[in-house]
Amino acid sequence: MLLIQLTIANVKMIVRNRQALFWAMAFPLVMVVIFGLIAQDRVSNTTIAVVDYAQDDISGQLIQNLADVEFFNMDVRQDEEAARQEVADDDLNFLMIIPQGLASKAGQTPPVEIALVYDDTNQTSGVILGAVSRFLDQMNLDIAGAPTLLVLAPEGILTEEFSFIDFILPGIAVWGIMSFSVIGVATSIANYREKKILRRILATPLKVRTFFIAQVLAYLGLALIQAGLILGLGALVYDVPVSGNILVIGLFILLGNLVFLNLGFIVGAYSKSVQAASGLGNLVVLPMLMFSGVFFPPDVLPGVLTSVVGFLPLAPMVEAVRGVTLEAKGFTDFPLEIGIMALWIALTSLVAIKVFRFQ
Repeated sequence: MLLIQLTIANVKMIVRNRQALFWAMAFPLVMVVIFGLIAQDRVSNTTIAVVDYAQDDISGQLIQNLADVEFFNMDVRQDEEAARQEVADDDLNFLMIIPQGLASKAGQTPPVEIALVYDDTNQTSGVILGAVSRFLDQMNLDIAGAPTLLVLAPEGILTEEFSFIDFILPGIAVWGIMSFSVIGVATSIANYREKKILRRILATPLKVRTFFIAQVLAYLGLALIQAGLILGLGALVYDVPVSGNILVIGLFILLGNLVFLNLGFIVGAYSKSVQAASGLGNLVVLPMLMFSGVFFPPDVLPGVLTSVVGFLPLAPMVEAVRGVTLEAKGFTDFPLEIGIMALWIALTSLVAIKVFRFQ
């Protein structure tokens, strides 16, 4: 009964700290909205303006074939100079110029040159150039009457496609939990030490372990609320799928958060002031935030870093929560991640017990 009352009291104290509550709850939600707006899928077609000087069957077939492509919009123009100026002014990305006498010159040597004027700073230019080149190659074969010797027999397999916001949302949820737990516990402990509260606890009948268990339970409960708010906002606003079992997601959040709470106690043990605890907490949090797969897959890192970062405390939790959320994986699908988290829980618990002092 005492433990429950003390846990509720800790929750109330955390909630009353408006600044901490903002960084724990509101700030991750703001980041979800920002990243969602940045990464929101927008289906945009590429416009290719065409000046057709040939006006023959081949030029007409080329334009029609390109227009049949779903992401191409063909815009036939009459004024080449005006279209070129639009490209120069960054109002138009691609301009195709088909020369006169295309049908009569087709198949001759040297080949007919079809100009494609484009914005070289556009990141999609290479894709568009490749697509147009493939169309011209096919038309060359058709004009030459080359027989079809090879055909593709496509066998489509339905796969789950995830957008950037799908990928990043579980990472933001775990990041918010980690930051709140490490920095929140560290600053709380430092504040208690500054105000001599920890020493006073020793003089009361309250058992020390009851005090700390109540702290842990309060932060674990708020971690579940954090995750629910962040994942819920992503699902509601950006249609991010939450495909897996929410109980498994919650289990991984609780398991991983034990590591962060232990880190918070360790940071609090070494901090002589609230400001020092906040600074040292950020020093612990930021490297894990950058290298644990929150914003990008760890395998894009160079060399041995790819393997090393997988053993950071945050990385297995991100991997597990993301796997359950997006791919509906189960708890037993992450034996390595569970092992790494369990090892970190054991190590950080031992260190926290060793270094923590009430003085």
